[in-house]
Amino acid sequence: MNLADLLSDTTYRDRAAQAIDQFLAEHGAPVSRTQINGLRQIAIQQPLAVEPFADKQRQRAEKKLATASDRSRPKIESEIAFWKLIADLCEGDTGWSLRTEALRHLPSELREENIPEKAKGLSAEDRGLRKQLKQRQREWVMQWNQEHIPLFLRRLCTHLLYRLEPDPS
Repeated sequence: MNLADLLSDTTYRDRAAQAIDQFLAEHGAPVSRTQINGLRQIAIQQPLAVEPFADKQRQRAEKKLATASDRSRPKIESEIAFWKLIADLCEGDTGWSLRTEALRHLPSELREENIPEKAKGLSAEDRGLRKQLKQRQREWVMQWNQEHIPLFLRRLCTHLLYRLEPDPS
């Protein structure tokens, strides 16, 4: 079993369930099954597009909120909070996110504290080393995201669909 599968079966399952349970307790179900399935498809097909997609959905909901009636405002506010949650779970700096999880597993030679700092007095050799390490770091994080975003969001969407009311059709 590789690290991705292990994280999917433990950490991602638990974090997804916790995030959805907490969100539903506070906001109710803000998005449709179609939106959830769309999010899952984007995560599988274009994992690096998830955060921009969530931001776009949030912005669209914020525009709707500007002209919404008092009756529809709570549902739209919940939708905004949902898309913010998705972006935060992918790239958030505070609390747990896929970004913080990636940084925990980043190989030691690619950690910021092990990369020479950018400074005027760096030798050509140190500048080259820094550039090479930064490039390897970006590639590692991109590969991590392409592998782990779909795993996590599959867990999250599955738990959300499980927790939603049964489809009346």
